Amino acid sequence: MKNVLEAINTLLGVRGGGAFADANPLQRIRRDASTAGRHAVATPAVGLENYGKVLLGVEERITPFV
Repeated sequence: MKNVLEAINTLLGVRGGGAFADANPLQRIRRDASTAGRHAVATPAVGLENYGKVLLGVEERITPFV
């Protein structure tokens, strides 16, 4: 996900300030990708913690939603 966000930010930088206008599809793509990138499932640390808990047989979860 990090590479996707970096690529989108590069496109926004090349496009300039107009890329953030409501009429420009890039602003929505950036907003959607940023939102998805902040989901707990997309966070590497959460995935590593869950994997470690499975390996060790720990039943406690980070949050009821993950």
